[in-house]
Amino acid sequence: MQAFLEHLNHSLTLWVVFPAILGVGLYLTWRLRAPQFSQLRNGFRYLVGGSAKAAGEVSRFAAVSAVLAGNFGTGNIAGIAIAMTTGGPGSLVWMWIMAFLGSVIQYASCVLGVAFRKKDGQGSYAGGPMYYLRDGLGYKTLAGLFSVFTLFGAVTVGNFAQINSIVLPLQNLGFNPFYCSLGIALGVASIALGGIKRLAHFSVWIIPVKAILYLGTALIILTLNYTKLADAFILMFKDAFNFSAFLGGSLGAGTLKVITTGFDRGLFATDAGTGIVPILQANAKSDHPAKDGMTTLIAPLMVMIVCTVTGLVLIVTGAAQTSLQSTNMVMYAFSKGLGSSLGGGIVLVTLILFAYTTILAWMHCGEKALGFLVGSKGAYLFRLLSILIIPVGALMQVHCIWMLADIAISLMLLINLIGVFGLSRHVIRLTEELTASRLDEG
Repeated sequence: MQAFLEHLNHSLTLWVVFPAILGVGLYLTWRLRAPQFSQLRNGFRYLVGGSAKAAGEVSRFAAVSAVLAGNFGTGNIAGIAIAMTTGGPGSLVWMWIMAFLGSVIQYASCVLGVAFRKKDGQGSYAGGPMYYLRDGLGYKTLAGLFSVFTLFGAVTVGNFAQINSIVLPLQNLGFNPFYCSLGIALGVASIALGGIKRLAHFSVWIIPVKAILYLGTALIILTLNYTKLADAFILMFKDAFNFSAFLGGSLGAGTLKVITTGFDRGLFATDAGTGIVPILQANAKSDHPAKDGMTTLIAPLMVMIVCTVTGLVLIVTGAAQTSLQSTNMVMYAFSKGLGSSLGGGIVLVTLILFAYTTILAWMHCGEKALGFLVGSKGAYLFRLLSILIIPVGALMQVHCIWMLADIAISLMLLINLIGVFGLSRHVIRLTEELTASRLDEG
């Protein structure tokens, strides 16, 4: 079964996901004049700016914090270790390529998500690919299919992969994984039952804490090993493109593995283009959809900084050459890098915080997906289900969970790309409209 899932995931990424992201990403980058660069400054400006005419439940800053709550998960820590084990150091380079192309798809998704959002039966805003697929293109079946894949992703990516990455190191420390998962389930319940507003407000203060704690420690390690950084970057780029294979006239199997691993881990870490970001962003107080799209360009950049720093720590400390798995590899790297077990403790604490907020963010997305399928009144049941199944992820096999998660994300991405490409003219028009209004104001 595992071999079949691995083959399916590899083939799906190589022959479908990779060319799809490449094609749509390059097209949107060209038509929108590379918003990954040209609109990033405006993204930071709109992040804290507001308007009296804005309609929504939470501020843009709170909405982006909720997005980062979903993005800053185990994919930034355990996922990088998985990438090193599966695809090697070069997978980091392909993660950056994926994030660059994926971020413009995410921009378009968020513009459409806000443009086509609706108020549900509970008076809250609901948006995302299922709404613009149905209302923008009339693809009701695809909208329903995306919702089903989102539920699959919420269970595998947002739940099982997160809890599994937490309990692995706790189990090594002698803790019972099942009891640990029960404790985490109770913690998740305390925030989850408050809905998106409580998640957004919780994320506003917890995101900076966990980012500073983790990044600060990683940068100390890299500073202590600064003489190895140049070699680490050279190794990454050599492994990414495998020049000897190219010169030999064929793209080697090793390079293909690096590409697929990089795209899988990049998708998992950033969620760029998968469609969950517009679901989270749909609650923002907005006076123009393009402004919301621009603010979400910040998230993939920040996530990839964390991923790159993690990868460099694994390389310079030699942890990438060990046989350790997932979180255990990162804990070893931080402990060795600081010369103290304190490093591993910092990884464990931040990982719990990372996974905790990611579970909450994906739970909200799953609830919105179920609400689209059955109505908002019964959607809260997904919150209860998500809390109850947390212990299941603690008992599953590492690679099986990550392969299922990758397949779920790929399926979500492919359906979302149909909506983004089909409504690309709408995105271009809204972007040009905002740009023109800024010029008139100037």
